Amino acid sequence: MGRLPFDPDKMRGAPPPARAEKRKTDEPMTVSALASRIERAVADAFPARVTVRGEVSGARHRTHWYFNLKDESAVISAIMFASSAKRSKAQPADGSAVIARGRLDYYKPQGRLSLIVDSLTPDGLGSLDARFRALCDELRRLGWFDPAHKATLPAFPRRIAVLTSGSSAALRDVLDTTRRRCPAVDLLLVDISVQGERAAREIAATIRGLDADRERLGIDALLLTRGGGSPEDLWCFNDRDLARAIHDCRLPVVAAIGHESDTTVAELVADRRAATPTQAAMVLTPDRDALARQLDAMHARLARTVRVLLDTERRHLDTLSRRPVLADPGRIHRIHAERLAALSQRLTSAPKRLLDARRQNVDRLAAALHRCSPAAGHARLEGRLDALAARLDGAVARSLAGARHRIDRLAAVLDAVGPAAVLARGYSITTRPDGAVLRTAGDVEPGDRIITRLAEGTVHSIVDVESGDGSDRTPPARRRRSARKPARK
Repeated sequence: MGRLPFDPDKMRGAPPPARAEKRKTDEPMTVSALASRIERAVADAFPARVTVRGEVSGARHRTHWYFNLKDESAVISAIMFASSAKRSKAQPADGSAVIARGRLDYYKPQGRLSLIVDSLTPDGLGSLDARFRALCDELRRLGWFDPAHKATLPAFPRRIAVLTSGSSAALRDVLDTTRRRCPAVDLLLVDISVQGERAAREIAATIRGLDADRERLGIDALLLTRGGGSPEDLWCFNDRDLARAIHDCRLPVVAAIGHESDTTVAELVADRRAATPTQAAMVLTPDRDALARQLDAMHARLARTVRVLLDTERRHLDTLSRRPVLADPGRIHRIHAERLAALSQRLTSAPKRLLDARRQNVDRLAAALHRCSPAAGHARLEGRLDALAARLDGAVARSLAGARHRIDRLAAVLDAVGPAAVLARGYSITTRPDGAVLRTAGDVEPGDRIITRLAEGTVHSIVDVESGDGSDRTPPARRRRSARKPARK
C-alpha cells in the first residue's frame, strides 16, 4: 500500500516531533540536525508522488528548468531536470496554468523545499494571468490606456508626493536622485503598504485624498513606486479600483512598479511609466546641472546678441552723425524756410489762376449752351422744314402730272378695247343672272335664265333647246313662246 495523503487536521492532535523533543530537553540543535528533522517530516507527511495544479512564474530555461508554481496566496519552487524536460511535451511559461507531478525534496545545503517535477501538462491559462489580461482588455476598451487621456508632466514641479513604503529601497533611490538632480523640488513622503490584500484599497484612497487636497498641499505630481518582487507581491497594483483612482486623478501620475520586465495595470493607466524608481525621479525632476548649462548657454547667447545689437546701433549712429543735415541743423531750417516761401507764393497765386480757369470754363459752357438753346434749335428746324416742304410740293406736283398723263393714255386704250366700244360695233354680251359670261352653248341648259347686254339696254331670255351646231330643232310652239321677250328695262 502507498502512503496516505497528508492531513493537516490529524496533525493538530499530536505535537510535531520537534516540539515533543523540545519538551524533553532544552539543549540547542545544530542546523544539520534541524534540517534532517525537516527532511524526515516532509518525507513522512507526504506521499512519494504529489500532483499540484498552479500557475507558472519566474520560468528559467537552462539545462534544467527552474520555475515557481503559485496561486493567489502561496508559492513553491519547482525544478524539472534535463532528463524529464527532454520527455516533456509542455514547457513552463510565465502565466500558464499547469498540472505538475513529482516529489517533494528538501535540499539541506540551501534549506530549500522544492517540487522535483517528473511530468508537466497544460491546464489552460493561469488564473492570475487570466485575470490580468481580462482587466487589461476591459480598461483598454474604456480608453484608460489611450495616450490621448494622459496628462502632461510639469516641467518645473514645486512639490511631488511620493507614494511608497517608508523603509523601501525605492524611496532611497527617489530621494538620492531628486537631491542630486534638483534639490529645489520638495518631496512629500506618503507611507503606504505596497503589497498585501489591503494595499490596493489603501493606495486608491490615498491617491484620491491627495488629489482632493492638491491645492492646499501644493502638490504638482504623484510618484507611485516600489521595488522589485514576485508577481504575487506586485498583484495589488493590478486592482481595478486603483486603476480608476489613477485615471480620475487630476494630478499627473508617474508609476514605477517592480523591475523593468514587470508590468502592472497601475503603470499602464498612469500618465507616465518608468522602468525604475530612479528613472521615475528623473522623469519628474529637472536636472540642475543641465539647467545651469542651459542658463549659461542662454546667458552667453543673450550677451552676444546684445553686443551685436550695440555694435550695429553704434555704427548706425556714426553713419547718421556724418550726414550733412545732422552736422548742420540750421540747414534743415533753411530748407524748410525755402519750401515754406515757395508754398506761400503758390498759395497766393493759386486763387487767381483758379478763378481765370473757372471763368474760361464758364464762357465755353455758355457758348455751348447758346448753341443748344430751344430758340436756336427751333430756327434750325424751321428752316429745315421749309426746305423739305418745298421739295415735297415739287415732288407731289411732278408725281401728279405723271400719273394724270398715264391715266389719260390708259383711258384711251380702255375706251378702244372696252366692252362699250365692242357693243357699239354690233356685238352683245350674254351672262347668267349672277354675272358669269357665257362663252359656249354648253354653258347653259334648257330652262336657264340668261341676260343679253346690247349697246343700248339688256334682253332677258330663257333657254329653250340646247344646240351645239347652231340648228334650230325647237318645236314651233316652243319657238313661239321663246320669241316673246320681256320688256326692255
